[in-house]
Amino acid sequence: MGKTSRSVLVVVLLLAIALAGCQAPAPAAAPTVAPAAAATAVPAAPTEAPKAEEPTYKIGYIQYSSDAYYQMQADAAKKVVEYINANEPFNVEMTFVTSEGQPEKELANIENFIAQKVDAIIDFTGAAETAQKGAQLSNAANIPFFVVGSTAAEGPGKVTSTIKGDFVKMGGMIGKYIADNYPESKIAIVEGTLGQGIVEYFEEGFQKNLGPNNKIVQKASGEWNAEKSQNIMSDWLANYNGEFDMVYAMNADIYLGVMRALEDAGKLNNPIKIITHNGRPEDFQGVMDGKAVATNANSPTYESGVLLKVVTNHLQGQGVPELVITPSTMVDKATPENLLGWELDKGVKAFQEYVIQ
Repeated sequence: MGKTSRSVLVVVLLLAIALAGCQAPAPAAAPTVAPAAAATAVPAAPTEAPKAEEPTYKIGYIQYSSDAYYQMQADAAKKVVEYINANEPFNVEMTFVTSEGQPEKELANIENFIAQKVDAIIDFTGAAETAQKGAQLSNAANIPFFVVGSTAAEGPGKVTSTIKGDFVKMGGMIGKYIADNYPESKIAIVEGTLGQGIVEYFEEGFQKNLGPNNKIVQKASGEWNAEKSQNIMSDWLANYNGEFDMVYAMNADIYLGVMRALEDAGKLNNPIKIITHNGRPEDFQGVMDGKAVATNANSPTYESGVLLKVVTNHLQGQGVPELVITPSTMVDKATPENLLGWELDKGVKAFQEYVIQ
């Protein structure tokens, strides 16, 4: 090979080496990335259904007067409402008014509650005819109407439920007590208020259960009032000539008035004895002290709990009977354990334990 050829070959080789050096380096292999682990599904916290708002029932309560029986029942009812609002899955708002013994005011109270669109009306009526009118008005407004401690007159108005003692039976228990223990007694009656649907039923049961030799010789209305009853008895005693030796005093206030008149005249148990109703502390103590021979005990405070159980059951859609009878017992000096009692907590006790038949 000539020199010139060798020189050309050298130049070519040098160019090839130079070109090889100018090549870009091969790209580095991309790092292997592990596939991401599948995300574990976290169950969503269960959505708690919003708690249903507790219903609140608005109830209008019409109290006949501020006399002890009516006032104690209203006060016990307030305690029952407190218990309900603290313990039951519903609430009660109860408005209390008094008719002050006036039928026209009673009817106005019913009309006012209807205008307020309450959920229920409770009426301790002073006149059975007024309660019947109240039932008619309440029916027209589609508001449940309840009568407590008394009775509505017959008529087109429908009372949702009447909650009371069995007045015929209660009067009968007193009549039977006299027949069994004083079979020869002649009796004067100092009555409560006529027309309420109470006195008339007491006397019906009383007369049916007297003995064959017992006799009712006179009667007058003391209107559940001690002073009026004392005046009636004092008037009778002014001309007393042995016509009667037993007085049927229809409640504790009447008992107190009659007892005072007899004590003032020196005739208590000499020869005139007293038998009475209620089992209030005053007449119960009179029985224990020998100033009355016996009392038929019922409890307006216990009745308040039965009443509110019936009303709230109805408002919750449960069926309730048209008549619910509350208990009564005879109490004499030998049976003080029979007393039902007027303590205010009796209402809560009744609401808890009473079984509506």
